[in-house]
Amino acid sequence: MARTDTVGPTGADSPDSTLDHDVLVVGGGAAGLSAATFLARYGLDTLVLARGKSAIQQCAVLENFLGFPVGITPDRFLELGQTQVEYEGGTVREETVERVERVDIEEPPTETGGEPLGSSGFEIESDDGDYRVRYVLAATAYDGEMFEPFIEEIETDEVFGMVDSENGRTPVDGLYAAGWMTTETVHQAIVSAGHGAHAALSLIRDDIAARYWPAVADHYVDWVVHDGRYGGDEAWDDHTREWFENEILVDDVDSGLADAALEHLKSEFLDRQIGTDERTRRDRDGQRALLETMDDDVVSEYAASLGTNDDRN
Repeated sequence: MARTDTVGPTGADSPDSTLDHDVLVVGGGAAGLSAATFLARYGLDTLVLARGKSAIQQCAVLENFLGFPVGITPDRFLELGQTQVEYEGGTVREETVERVERVDIEEPPTETGGEPLGSSGFEIESDDGDYRVRYVLAATAYDGEMFEPFIEEIETDEVFGMVDSENGRTPVDGLYAAGWMTTETVHQAIVSAGHGAHAALSLIRDDIAARYWPAVADHYVDWVVHDGRYGGDEAWDDHTREWFENEILVDDVDSGLADAALEHLKSEFLDRQIGTDERTRRDRDGQRALLETMDDDVVSEYAASLGTNDDRN
């Protein structure tokens, strides 16, 4: 995994849990793969089930996605997305989800000593297996009938969008939605990718709020900074504690839970820092991952041109 887990032990980590994974993402397009990347980086055991055909593949070439100046084919774009999910620790499988229904689950107390995150989850039946998860994030333009048990709670009257959601949250606890399934986006790949990230952040913050309380969750972000951006020394520690007590801590919180929340926030800041060597490693790994998805003839032709051009030696 590219980044240290920020969440600590999860339900799927425990041998006493009935969960197969923490979260299931349904759909392997721009929204689903973007969501899965954020969820896996946070530290949830993330499974993506994609039926093998994404709506984005209706496009001949993806020409307006930032970062690909002359465009990229949908298949190559999706291969890069799957590689990123797997690099962050997620799993992508080509399966069709046929049924999703609410079930009771057994989860141990959280690592902070608090109550379990919840006694309900979802059972998923695909064309190749069954899974139990705590959360579901739906990000597919197809197969809306799999949510039939929840249709009265999530259905909209809109022509486009099958799911009523707000920042990716649906009226069903633990069920999130992104991209074409919702009325929150327009049908553009880059917008769907952004909405997938937004829905994932909503899920993550809800998970943190269940472990601590909402004010702690509000400060979760996903980025890395140069080493030294945050302190870690005694002065920084004192300043962070003062900020926590004045702005984050709420009344009637158990002292043990408060201490755990403070340590969680401090580690969140400190774990975002990376040094020069790590930055260089990630940059090179990223370039290699891009090259692995490129056409071998194009790469060879370009490499040969570099070797024969004296101006580039």
